[in-house]
Amino acid sequence: MTPWHRLVGIGRAGIVAIGLFVLASLLSPSAASAAETDGNWNLDDGVGHRLGVMLYEQSDINAATGLRLRLNAESPRLTLDHARPLLLSDGKDQDWRLANRSDELTASADGAIPATSSQFDAGCLEPTPADGLPLRITVPSSSGDLSFALSPGQVQTLHSLTDACMN
Repeated sequence: MTPWHRLVGIGRAGIVAIGLFVLASLLSPSAASAAETDGNWNLDDGVGHRLGVMLYEQSDINAATGLRLRLNAESPRLTLDHARPLLLSDGKDQDWRLANRSDELTASADGAIPATSSQFDAGCLEPTPADGLPLRITVPSSSGDLSFALSPGQVQTLHSLTDACMN
């Protein structure tokens, strides 16, 4: 084998190694966990319904202030309800109803609220959810009530927000 062929072989191996490193970094659980604890979540109910979720502070001067949970349907033909509340449950004995604030969403030119988005008041949860219990959200939609299990990082985010409200 000539030195040139050996150099090309080493170069290819180096490119493959760098590619695998970049791919592993992008797909590592720590990166996914960080993305899920910062208020931007992806939910999948396991039967084909997917939602993008954003938790943020409402800053529009024409709306009440506070935290909002905005949902965006990422599944084809799925529309979200603009009137009914979102249900948050610990699966034991506690449920919380988050008021539907979809009327705060920016309407299109014809005055319609986007059918694939809804928004809910995510203020302080009273009483505070118990530590260690998983939480589920039930979302009203055109496909009926959809149920999603929250990951431990998402539950921790909700706990920290509720703790902040109490201080």
